[in-house]
Amino acid sequence: MSPNYLTSDKIDECVKGFEAIGFPQCLGAIDGCHIEIKPPAPEAVDHHNYKGWYSTVLFALVDYRYRFTYVNIGSAGRCNDSMIYQKSSLAKHIEASAFLQEKAKEISGVNVPVMLIGDSAFRFSKKLMKPYPFSTVASLEQRTFNYNLSKARRVVENAFGHLKARFRIIGKGLDSHHKNNSAIIMSCCILHNILNMHNSAINENWELATNEQREQPDTSNSSADFNQSAEQIRSAIAKYCVDRNEN
Repeated sequence: MSPNYLTSDKIDECVKGFEAIGFPQCLGAIDGCHIEIKPPAPEAVDHHNYKGWYSTVLFALVDYRYRFTYVNIGSAGRCNDSMIYQKSSLAKHIEASAFLQEKAKEISGVNVPVMLIGDSAFRFSKKLMKPYPFSTVASLEQRTFNYNLSKARRVVENAFGHLKARFRIIGKGLDSHHKNNSAIIMSCCILHNILNMHNSAINENWELATNEQREQPDTSNSSADFNQSAEQIRSAIAKYCVDRNEN
């Protein structure tokens, strides 16, 4: 899927949706999901992930309704999410999109553009917010920010969960020829969006079955990559989250 969905109306819709969840100026949440595959022998070492099994990565941007708005499929299992994002067409579009800056909003005295949200694995920037590093002496604003970001970021985790529940082949692993893997995963993502659009319910037994699937590799880290302008935005949003909770 291409990031050409970045129309003015689509951005407005997503920002409004995430605002209702509790996080302002958010276009969507990004993350990666490892899907088990049987790679050809020459490529096996690249697909061997940190949990000790072979996988390809489904990297996705998900909106507030659990729909995939961008997917990048086929990175080897040894790749981390941040590296996949930095090399993606999505990153290029996010940096180049005039809409995201044009739709900036003043929050707590700071001009805040529309942005993506992710976990601690990603590189911190004005266009990509991530949590404050864990600290036993974190301030109220830092704890509140992390809570609100985590709640909003759950949409991508839920989207992956629903995808695996609806299509067992995604959760159990692909045994098809490796050349067909990307097309199969892409088809499942498109069908997921169509079913979501028509409010197709997720069967509880399907969700329970996902608990038996492979544990995902954890590629997150707690590196404090400082970016002054991004930090001003994060501090402004943190203050906004506390003020919102008090009102």
